[in-house]
Amino acid sequence: MSVSYQHSAPGTSTIFFASTGLHLRYRCDTLGHRIVVSDEAGNVVRVFGGFGRKAGGLDTPLDVVFVRPEFAGERLPMDSADAVWVAVADYGNRRVQVFELDGTVVGEFAVDGRAGARWVPTGLTWRAPVLEVEGVEGARTAVHLSAALLAGAGHTSFGRHLPGSEARH
Repeated sequence: MSVSYQHSAPGTSTIFFASTGLHLRYRCDTLGHRIVVSDEAGNVVRVFGGFGRKAGGLDTPLDVVFVRPEFAGERLPMDSADAVWVAVADYGNRRVQVFELDGTVVGEFAVDGRAGARWVPTGLTWRAPVLEVEGVEGARTAVHLSAALLAGAGHTSFGRHLPGSEARH
C-alpha cells in the first residue's frame, strides 16, 4: 500500500503518500473551530471547517483520524487518496463529520446515548470497518462507518455501546 496513516496523538493524525513522498499532518484547531493541514516542514497546506452548525462547520473539534470505509460492490484503489477520508469528533455539535482529504464534506452522523441524549464525541479510533467513538468520561461506542454514512443525509443516530464503557456519573 502506498498510502499510510497514523493517529499519532489526540487531535492529530498524519498521512504519507509513498508515491510522491508527501507527508501531511491534520491537526484540530479547537479555538479556531477548524482542521489545519500542514506539510512535513510545517507549512500550512489547507484549512477547512470554521465555526458553524451546518455541514462542514465545526464547533470545538477534538480529534481527527483517517478512515477507509468500504461499500458493498465498490472497490477503491488502496494506493489512492480517494480511498482515505478524515473523520472529525465535532464536540460542540455533538456529531462526527467525515471529509475528503481536501476538506469536502462526505457526511455526518450523531450517536444516541442513554435515554436518547446525543453522544458528545471526544475521541476517535479507526478499527476497520468500525469507528470507535469515545465520549465524555471515557464511555465508548462503535459505529459501522459505511452503514452510518449510507443511512441517509444529515443527522443519523447509530452506535453500539461497547461492553464496560458506560459513562460514569
